[in-house]
Amino acid sequence: MFEKTNYIELSGEKYPIKCDILVLERIQDKYEDLSEFENGLNGFTPAVDENGEYKRNEEGRLVGFYGEPKIETLRDALEWMVQEGIEIERENGKEIQEVSGKTLTRKVDMAPKELAEILHAEFARCFRRKNPKTTQREKKGKE
Repeated sequence: MFEKTNYIELSGEKYPIKCDILVLERIQDKYEDLSEFENGLNGFTPAVDENGEYKRNEEGRLVGFYGEPKIETLRDALEWMVQEGIEIERENGKEIQEVSGKTLTRKVDMAPKELAEILHAEFARCFRRKNPKTTQREKKGKE
C-alpha cells in the first residue's frame, strides 16, 4: 500500500522512519518555511549583507557557513518522522508500540551531525518523485 519504510537504529533498537506530506505539514506549522527547517537540520547559517538580505553567489545560491545542527530541529524531525513511520507500519499490519519523543531522544547514541545526516536524507527523499506515471496524467492523455 505504501512506499517502503526506512529504519533508524537507536541504542540497538530499530524504528521505522518516514517523511511524507503529513510530516511536511507539521514542519510548516512550526517552522513556517521548509528551508528554515532544513537549515536547522544541516546546521547552515546563511550570510547576511548590510541590508539584512541573504547573500547569494553568482548562481543564486545562498552563501553561509555550516555549524552544528539545531538540537530542537533534530528532536522534532526524529519524533515526527518516527511517529509517521510507526503509523504507516501499523496500517501495513505490523504491531509496533508507540514511542514518545523524549524516549527517542534519550535513545540517541550518535553525534548530532550523524543523526542530522540520517534525518536529512529522509527529508530529501520526500521530494523525490515516487510514481512518474500518475493516474492524473493517464486521464489527461485519454481525454
